[in-house]
This record gives sequence, C-alpha cells and structure tokens, in this order.
Amino acid sequence: MLIAIKSWGNSAPWVGATLEGLPCNGGGQGFGPYDYSHRAGLDEQLHIVEGAHFTPEVENLLNGKSSTLEGDLNYTLRAWPNHHRALLSIIKYQLNINKKITPGKLSTPPECYLQRAIRFSPEDVGSYSLFGHYLRKTGHTDEAAKYYQKALAIDPKNAKVAYSFSFLLIDLKRYEEAVKYAKIAYQQDAKTPNALKQKLEKLGAWKE
Repeated sequence: MLIAIKSWGNSAPWVGATLEGLPCNGGGQGFGPYDYSHRAGLDEQLHIVEGAHFTPEVENLLNGKSSTLEGDLNYTLRAWPNHHRALLSIIKYQLNINKKITPGKLSTPPECYLQRAIRFSPEDVGSYSLFGHYLRKTGHTDEAAKYYQKALAIDPKNAKVAYSFSFLLIDLKRYEEAVKYAKIAYQQDAKTPNALKQKLEKLGAWKE
C-alpha cells in the first residue's frame, strides 16, 4: 500500500518582520516542507529530520547534533515549519539570550519562524499559541492576546490555550475575561493545574 506524502514543495516562504521591523529571512528550503499538524504517514520523514537535527540534546539546548545548535534547529524548522517542540526550543533559545544566560544572537529570531509556521499551516492552533507565549515573554502583551484569540477562534475548547491566555489576561488586568477562559480550561481538562484558579481567587476575581 502506497502512502500519500503531503509536502508543499517550496511553499513555505519567509514572511513578516522581526520585532525590530526587519524583513524575515532564514535560508532556503531543502528537505520538505512538511506539516507537523498533519504528520500521520510521515514517520520516516520526521525521523530523518529529528534523528539528525532534533535530538533530545538539541531540544534541550545542550549542544548541536549535525551542526551548531542554532543550525540544527533551523534545519528542523525549515523542513517542518510548525514543529511545535522545535518552535518552543528556538523560543527558549532567544529568551536565554535575552536574559544573558546564553551569549550570541540568533540569525533568524523566533518571530520569523512563527510567522512562517502560521502562513504555512494557518489552521494549526499550536503555532498561534506559541507565538502568543513568545510575545508575552518579550513584553508584547497586547499582540500576544491577539494570537491567543486567533488560536481559540480555531479551537474554542482548547484547555491549554485557554489556560495560558487567562494568565496573560491577568497580566493585562482583564480579570473578568481571565475568569472566563480559566473556566473553559477547567471545564475541558480536569488535570488543569490549580495555580490559575488560586491566583484568580487571591485577586478576588474568581466566582463559582
């Protein structure tokens, strides 16, 4: 039985701009691109990339495998633009640079990978949520809210996104909305951590 391979050729262009307003660019395509949110039947293609470029050491920002750490993350994300774990790793890399934990500067910042991922797979909730997470961590809270809202427009009952969005709304002092999304998170997933509810109770915002 032949398995249909879902690949978009060279249809994963670099789009958008950095947080500083410069055009995004991250190199040519090469292998792929493949959609991580539709990876069923693509085990071999995913294994090729992860085995050579996205090992646990790379994911945890310890060291590179086939290239530099940044090079391996870049290869992974060029092949799989919306690879959620690799996107999270490049976000953590940049945040470590921002905190002076890691020296240097990324050739392609996370916001460029995230905009490319969203353009490549516009119904993938994970990419919007990760962009919201990154923007919140870098102080762009109003923009972060927009990306969480886009994620929830696609999947209104997504507990993890609602949970993260509620914390952002607390930052923005939008407590009534924060409670609304907190309740969605708790209704949809009984394993949602209690920390959010406790914070809202402490603020006097939570009403049963």
